[in-house]
Amino acid sequence: MKEVFNGSEIEVVDFDDATSGEHVIEFRDPAWRSNEAVIAISVPDGGSWSDAVASVNPRRNDVPVSFVIWAIGVAEKRMQ
Repeated sequence: MKEVFNGSEIEVVDFDDATSGEHVIEFRDPAWRSNEAVIAISVPDGGSWSDAVASVNPRRNDVPVSFVIWAIGVAEKRMQ
């Protein structure tokens, strides 16, 4: 599914990781790299939103704070 951030379409991939049991939402910007997440937000198996963590792709030197805040908001809505 795609969401729009500042006029750019961002691919949002929502899945449950079968090996770890985590619920993961990845945010991919095709303008950067179409097959890699810029940021991923995950909730561990049996956890709730208060246990969520965010991981930034180490190949991405930096991520605008406004993008991180936006991604967290999208993820929170989807995980409720």
